[in-house]
Amino acid sequence: MDNERKYIPKERSKYMEEALRIAKQGKPLMAMTMIKSYVQDNVNGKDIKKMNKECRDLIYAILSTPSLNDESWGVFVPAPTEKEIEIVIEKIRDCLSLF
Repeated sequence: MDNERKYIPKERSKYMEEALRIAKQGKPLMAMTMIKSYVQDNVNGKDIKKMNKECRDLIYAILSTPSLNDESWGVFVPAPTEKEIEIVIEKIRDCLSLF
């Protein structure tokens, strides 16, 4: 058996739920940074080009977004709403479960 990290829905839910909880606490940029870290961990070493276009575009957008701190950058960067973060989380879940 290879040593690749496998995508485990139970872990995914816990990590993504934590990101959503942080967003609800008024820290949407920190939540997006957590989502970015999660995506990096789960696509590392995999061929993203094999994903469908919608998932591939979402993954590339998340990976290319700078990791921002709410306190420092919140004034300069439009923060996603709680609902937008929830939609991103659901789409990430769908995309990574197919991957």
